[in-house]
Amino acid sequence: MVIYSVHEPPNVSADRLESAEQLVFVKDGFSWFAAALPPIWLLMKRMWLEFAIYVGATGLLVWALTAAGAADLANAILLAAQIVFGFEAGALYSAALERRGWHLVGTVAGRNSEDCERRFLEVWLPTRTEIPRLGSGPAAPVAGPTWAQTALAQAKDAIARGRRAWARA
Repeated sequence: MVIYSVHEPPNVSADRLESAEQLVFVKDGFSWFAAALPPIWLLMKRMWLEFAIYVGATGLLVWALTAAGAADLANAILLAAQIVFGFEAGALYSAALERRGWHLVGTVAGRNSEDCERRFLEVWLPTRTEIPRLGSGPAAPVAGPTWAQTALAQAKDAIARGRRAWARA
């Protein structure tokens, strides 16, 4: 089971499908790529400030410990920092998005990224109102379940699936 936080850009498109394509899903959990190559991961995510801080802090730490004759300790600390970075990469990326003006829309859990995207969009798209473009006629009112009604229906469905699974076991 994986958990994703969903972020929406500051300038959201008026069209529901276009705004859905602009959403960013950020995985909450360990990132192997971020742990193995933190500077490259930071550059790929365009996190310039975090990149500068990471390179400066690790460079200063390695330089200071190597100059003190503790190169093995510097390597061990650097390895530990990379492991911690792998666990915190998603939180750092979410914070960077929010600093750029992105809004946290919600969180979703599922078996994989495709399942999470499908589950989130099934709930989010019906609640999203479409803003009519200039020159178009009056928009038809969107009638659909509220967020709370959809969440309650999903909870009831999950309880029913759990009961069926328990009965089969």
